[in-house]
Amino acid sequence: MSRFSKANDFTLVNNFTINHADKLSDGRHFMSTCAPQGVWLDLYDIEFTHRVEWQDDNYEKRPPGSPDFKLRSVFTARGTTKDTITVFRVPDGKVAQFSEIQVMVKPLPKGKVGGEKRSSTLDRVGFSGMSSKSVPPEGLMSGEPGTLLYVDPTTDTWPSEHDKPYLQLEGYIDEAEFSALMQRLSMTAAPVRKATVRMVAELFEHEVDASLSEPWHHKDYGLLLRGEDKAYGFTRARVESVSVAFKPTTISEDDADDADEPKTAKPISMDNLPPDMVSKISKDMLVKIEKRLGVLTGIVGFSAAFVVGKILLG
Repeated sequence: MSRFSKANDFTLVNNFTINHADKLSDGRHFMSTCAPQGVWLDLYDIEFTHRVEWQDDNYEKRPPGSPDFKLRSVFTARGTTKDTITVFRVPDGKVAQFSEIQVMVKPLPKGKVGGEKRSSTLDRVGFSGMSSKSVPPEGLMSGEPGTLLYVDPTTDTWPSEHDKPYLQLEGYIDEAEFSALMQRLSMTAAPVRKATVRMVAELFEHEVDASLSEPWHHKDYGLLLRGEDKAYGFTRARVESVSVAFKPTTISEDDADDADEPKTAKPISMDNLPPDMVSKISKDMLVKIEKRLGVLTGIVGFSAAFVVGKILLG
C-alpha cells in the first residue's frame, strides 16, 4: 500500500509540503515533501509524428511575412517504471496508481528547458529525508515548461482514445538535439534493443523513504490533485535524458561473401552455365546480367553485354 493511499490525517502546509499526524521524538511532525525526483522509464512503441500546424496570432499581431504554417515533430512512446506514482487528494487519499506513463517529447528553442532555477534532483536534498523542511510555496521547478499530467477521460467531456485514467509526460528538449535524435532514429533500420527516458518531476515522497531507500529500491511517489477538478491534475516535469540503443545488424553469408570480393569485374562466359539454365534465361535475367556487366569499363562492358545478348536473343 502506498503512503498516499490514505490522506485523512494529512495537513497541507502548502502545495509542496505535507505534515503527517505522527511525530518525531523532538515533537516535529513527519513530513512528505514535493521536490524534483528522478524517475527512469523504459520505452516501448516508439514513434515520430510529423505534422503541419496553423500558426494563430495568440492575440498578438505577427510581423508581416510570418509563415502561416509550421512543421512540428513529436517523439512519442509508452514508458514503464519500477516505481509507483499514486495520484491522491487531501483528505480523500488515493485516486489512481500508475507504473506506466505515456511519453511525449517536443522541441523548444534553447534556454527554455530548465525553468527559472534550472533545478535538479540535488535540489531536493535540503527538503527531504533527514533534512526535511517545508518547500517554498512556489516549489523548486518554477518556470519549467514540461508537465506530468493526470487525465481521467471518464469524467471529461473531450473525446479520448483512452478509456481509463492515465499519466502523460509532456517534456521538451532543445531543438538542435531533438533534430539530431530524430535524424539518427530515422536513418537506421536496425531494431531498437533498449530505450529509456529519465524524467525529473516534482513528486511527493515520505521523509522516511527518502532517508532509507537506495537508488535501486522501488520508490513510492505521490502526485497531489489540487482544487476541485476531477478530470485533470499535473505537476511540473522535465525530460533529462533520452537514450536509444540498437541491435547490431547481421549480414547473411551470401552478403558477406559479396562484401569481401574486390570491386573488379570477373570473366563471364555462357560456357560456364548448364544447358538447362541457358534455356530458362529470360529478358529479366538478361537485365540483371547487364547490370553486373556494368562494372566493366567502357567498351569491354558494352562488348560483353552485346555478346551475351546475341547468344540469348539470337
